[in-house]
Amino acid sequence: MGLFNPYAVFLADVNLLLQVAIFAVLLVGFLLAKFRRSFMKHGVTMLTALVLHTILIFGVMVPSLLSMEEAGLLANLSSSLALFTFPHAVLGSIVEVLAIYLVGTFLFNRGDVKACFKNKRFMQVTIVLWFLEIILGVYIYILLYVPI
Repeated sequence: MGLFNPYAVFLADVNLLLQVAIFAVLLVGFLLAKFRRSFMKHGVTMLTALVLHTILIFGVMVPSLLSMEEAGLLANLSSSLALFTFPHAVLGSIVEVLAIYLVGTFLFNRGDVKACFKNKRFMQVTIVLWFLEIILGVYIYILLYVPI
């Protein structure tokens, strides 16, 4: 039984809530850079979001994907679940790699703002893709746990 959905498993609800919280952290990081010009706080905020997201990927989402595959839920590639789960996994992998690159650049350059500015376009693409990934994840949650 989930936290707020009796059809969901507990970890699915926790993951959903934490993903929304992570996106809120990303927005705070964006606002710190855009309006406050506080780039060190921006970098630390984004590092925090990345670490939490990585923990959830390997602690919840990968095991969930594997259990869905074992249960045969993804066997029919034309099912709604498979049509959204596979793009979500691919997009999530791309976002994770981009985020690791961006945060790694920040850490490697010890917060040097000039080095980070070179990646501004990658940052913009990453935040948009991360938002799309969250939307796909919410839809997958609905497909799995919300009775229609």
